[in-house]
Amino acid sequence: MEMPSPRLYCKGAALLYAPGACDPRYTSPASPHQIRSFHSPLVWFGVRRSQFISPERSQATSKSRPWGGVRLATLPGIVAPEGLRVGESWEFSTMVGSESRARGATLRSVLGRDLPFLAKLIDTASPLSVQVHPEDDPSRQRLGKEEAWIILDADEDGHVLAGLAPGCSPDQFAEAVRAANADPGAGDELLACLRRIPVRAGMVILVPAGTPHAIGAGILLAEIQQPTDCTFRFFDYGSEREIHPERAVAALAPAAQPEVWTPTEGPKPIVGEHLEIAPLLAGGHDVTANGADVLLIPAADGVEVRVDGETHVLSKGDLRLLVEGSHMRVTVPERAVAVLGALP
Repeated sequence: MEMPSPRLYCKGAALLYAPGACDPRYTSPASPHQIRSFHSPLVWFGVRRSQFISPERSQATSKSRPWGGVRLATLPGIVAPEGLRVGESWEFSTMVGSESRARGATLRSVLGRDLPFLAKLIDTASPLSVQVHPEDDPSRQRLGKEEAWIILDADEDGHVLAGLAPGCSPDQFAEAVRAANADPGAGDELLACLRRIPVRAGMVILVPAGTPHAIGAGILLAEIQQPTDCTFRFFDYGSEREIHPERAVAALAPAAQPEVWTPTEGPKPIVGEHLEIAPLLAGGHDVTANGADVLLIPAADGVEVRVDGETHVLSKGDLRLLVEGSHMRVTVPERAVAVLGALP
C-alpha cells in the first residue's frame, strides 16, 4: 500500500512507505545510491553512499537517575558514577552538553548538521515521576516534546501510565495532583487518574506532547523524541527532586492520549504530530531514508541489516542511524520485531 505523506520508504512483505515526489535532491527512491546537488561530508565523487551509524557511548551521554536500573551499566562505553545508577543512555544526540559520538568524532561533525531527534535507551528500577512535556510554542521559539517508546524488556507486571483515565476530568486530575503533593500517601489516587497500559517486548507507545504520563518500574525501552529536555513534574512520590505542579497542569492537554501498537496487530504506520514510526515484522524489508534520518530499533536479537555490501547482525537495543538518502535491507527473524522511527 502507499501512504501519501510519510518520508520513510520501506518495501517489504506487507509494508510500503512512499516518499514525497517533490524533493529535487533525490533520484529514484528505491536506489541505494542517491545523488545530492549540495555539499555533504557523506558524498564521494557525487555518489551518495549509504550511511549506517553506530553510537559510541561516553560519560557525557550516560545519565544517572534515581530510578535507574542495572542493565545499561553492562553496555560497552556506559560510565556509571560511583554509587549511582545509569537510567538513560543518549545514543544519538546533538544536544549541547550531551552530544553523542560516532566514528571517533561528535555526531554533529559526522553529519555536518544537527540531528532532528534525540534517541535514548531507558532502564527503570522504580517508577518515574508523573510528568508532562509541553507542546510546541512558536511564540517562544520553544520545541515541545512528542516521544515514542519501544519496549525492549519488561517485568511480568511492567506497565506505563499515559493519558487521563476514562471518567477522570481535568479538574479531578488537578485536585488529585494537589492532594498527592500535600500528602504523598494519597499518590495512589493520582495514579488511578491515569490510563494504565501493561507492556511487553515489541510494543510501541506514541505519547503526544501534553499527555500526562509515568513509566513504571522494571522496564527497558528505547525512546525517540523531539530534541528537547523540557519536563514538568506533577508528582514525584515525595522525593526531594523539584516538582512543577502549576506549570505541569498548565501544559496538560486533557484530550491527549497515547497510541499503542502491539505485534499482534500486524504492521501499520504510527504517525504523530512530529514522529513517524513503522514497525517491521518477520521477513525482509528494503528501507530508504528519503527526506529524513531514520532510527532503527531492534526489539529482539538477530535482526540482520545489509548496507553497501556489508552485513550487520544486531541484538535487542542496538540502535542504529540510517542517514537520510541512504538505503538498507533489514531482515527480521520469526516472532521478532524491529522498529523504524523518524522526525521529518
